[in-house]
Amino acid sequence: MNIRLTLFLDFVGTFIRYTLRLREVIMSLLVLIVSGGFIISKVEEIELGDAVYFAFITALTIGYGDVAPTTPVGKIVSIGIGLVGMIFVGISVAIANRALADTAKKRYEQEEE
Repeated sequence: MNIRLTLFLDFVGTFIRYTLRLREVIMSLLVLIVSGGFIISKVEEIELGDAVYFAFITALTIGYGDVAPTTPVGKIVSIGIGLVGMIFVGISVAIANRALADTAKKRYEQEEE
């Protein structure tokens, strides 16, 4: 099998393994983001789908600006969604970094044998 494909599959497997170890934390953060979407839906009086979309766009720090809070409570909730999103992205990057380092270490050790 192609060495690059093998390394990629090893990385993906390692990434999934680490993600499953932190599944409670990751799921809790996702629940907080979706809950923020529900709150935004009620406070800003927008459709639930648009509010959840807004929550994820805010959490992932994309911020298209097509949906924006107008009420003070909506703005405060949006800040909370952003903070939770930064933690979520940070954990995702940390998991990917660890998986990549482990994959590279494993490959290096195989080359030495």
